[in-house]
Amino acid sequence: MKLSICLFILIIAAEEVILDMEISVLTHFVVDLVKTQHAILFLCSLKDFEASAPALMERNQFVSVVHFNQSYSLSSILTRENHARTSVLVNARCSGTSELLFEASENRYFNKTYQWFLWGVDIEVETLFPYKLKYVGPNAQITYVNKSDKGYAYWDIHSKGRHLKSPLEINFIATLTNDTLNIARDIFLLQSIDFRGQFNGITLRGASVIDKEDIISNEQIESILSRPTKDAGVAAFIKYHYELLGLLRDRFNFTVNFRNSRGWAGRLGNSTFRLGLLGIVMRNEADIAASGAFNRINRFAEFDIIHQSWKFETAFLYRYTPDLDTHGKSGNFLSPFSDRVWFFSLLTLAAFCITWIIFEIIDINIFFHRGDSSQKQEGLNRKLENELNAKKGKLCLKTTCIERVLQTFGACCQQGLDPNPRDRSVRFLVMTLFLFSLVMYNYYTSSVVGGLLSSSDQGPATVDEITSSPLKISFEDIGYYKVLFRESQNRSITRLIEKKLSSSRSPNELPIFSHIEEAVPYLKTGGFAFHCEVVDAYPVIAELFDANEICDLREVSGLMEVEILNWILHKNSQYTEIFRTAMCNAQEKGFVERILRRRQIKKPACQSLYTVYPVSLSGVLPAFVILISGYLISLLLLCIEKLYVYLNLAKLWGF
Repeated sequence: MKLSICLFILIIAAEEVILDMEISVLTHFVVDLVKTQHAILFLCSLKDFEASAPALMERNQFVSVVHFNQSYSLSSILTRENHARTSVLVNARCSGTSELLFEASENRYFNKTYQWFLWGVDIEVETLFPYKLKYVGPNAQITYVNKSDKGYAYWDIHSKGRHLKSPLEINFIATLTNDTLNIARDIFLLQSIDFRGQFNGITLRGASVIDKEDIISNEQIESILSRPTKDAGVAAFIKYHYELLGLLRDRFNFTVNFRNSRGWAGRLGNSTFRLGLLGIVMRNEADIAASGAFNRINRFAEFDIIHQSWKFETAFLYRYTPDLDTHGKSGNFLSPFSDRVWFFSLLTLAAFCITWIIFEIIDINIFFHRGDSSQKQEGLNRKLENELNAKKGKLCLKTTCIERVLQTFGACCQQGLDPNPRDRSVRFLVMTLFLFSLVMYNYYTSSVVGGLLSSSDQGPATVDEITSSPLKISFEDIGYYKVLFRESQNRSITRLIEKKLSSSRSPNELPIFSHIEEAVPYLKTGGFAFHCEVVDAYPVIAELFDANEICDLREVSGLMEVEILNWILHKNSQYTEIFRTAMCNAQEKGFVERILRRRQIKKPACQSLYTVYPVSLSGVLPAFVILISGYLISLLLLCIEKLYVYLNLAKLWGF
């Protein structure tokens, strides 16, 4: 009886010693190894709770406890409101551990936010983390503890991708002997990119976009994307992101097995099923994509961004010719002044003519008044002579009015004035007219010369002006234009399609969708506009255009937005943190800038000092209209004069 009691007491004491040692394992991990502030305990016995929770709280830990036998939701426990440094402590001997780890894997909780700790002393690691736990990757922060000869041993656990059948990598961290922690390796070093940056040749799943038929094998995709030159159906940013992917492959030592997609985005009918590259990445059918993606608000909840550097810029390219002067600034006869200026100038000259004629009438009336007073004293014998002089005065007044109109027009055109007026009032009026014509003439001529010498804003400058111009337009044969025309509700695009793309084209003309090498010779001849990613067209233009033709090159953007593309991964991917860190390091060291300089080719510089563009007929048409109008008015006046003379002669003959 005494022997059995002693054995029972020894068993209870041993259990207490084991429990104390396990609590010491927990506290040393939280306080000394990972140094977190918030601990979440997953337990299955009240005894574990009574022992571990107070011990952690004594060490300034905010403790949350979850019992396996109670219903819980992991997504409501591990939320954004958790402390930035949180440890999740799991008793691996509990029956619900496998379900917990599977749910954590599916919801991507093995990441850089949480430090997971499993203290199942007698459980094998491979049993805890089978291959069905697919998201135990290089970003996992999992520590496992087991019992050794001298105490307890801490092990760091991760893999390079369990979904790719990559084995678990287990690395020794520290031992706990007699409540003394002996650290062999810093746990943060073992969890860093420096230690986990060797993928040992693992093959990741890749995706890319090549808008060509019969591109199936990985060898075909690699061959096309690795070529430095432009390929039909391949966007410039595709090859750029492929080169960035090459940086990651060299840094982490992995390969990629690509699958091809003909497009980037789209949905199946009216459903939410994504098509194209975005659908492949969103469904986690690819670990990394050799492509960028546009910024859209609805995509932030579906994808992770690891890098941004490519400026996506498309534009209409065309060669300027004089018939494309939509602004009318090159030689337009009336453009130096607005309509209001012309109206007020003509109104001012008309008022000047009327004033001058009024002055002349006043002078004539004064002259005849003096003549009448002297004639009364001479008698009635000169009455007939006075009547004849009156008739001559009326004829002189008519002649004076016509002369003043012509003299005003001549003064306005800087032609001088002859004879000079004798009256001071008229002289001052004429002086004012010359001053007015001098100021207006200087403004007019300087504006005309400046318009002829300036060539920076000639030609269509907006999408609507391109649509209204005589240019025949074409687009690069690549997928995103077809999606744009099919889905866009923009009125400018709809109008462009109706006016420019609906009519049929002859075999000698540039088709609606063509390749850059085919389109640039048409641009060289003029009359065509080609829309593409500009960095793809610049090398061909620099090769085929001469110096003057490069100066004639114009760009019109606005059909598609200019934006920085996102390099995306699946949301909460196990490679997000490590790839994002690697790309930040590559950008800081200049590798990204070097690739950008090679890929984003600048526009060829205009090396001609100046270019003289001939004035088009539309520019000088108002001058010809004025000339013809003056010619017709002169004929009309001639007819009126002839009719007037004829009627006067008929009256005299009748008398």
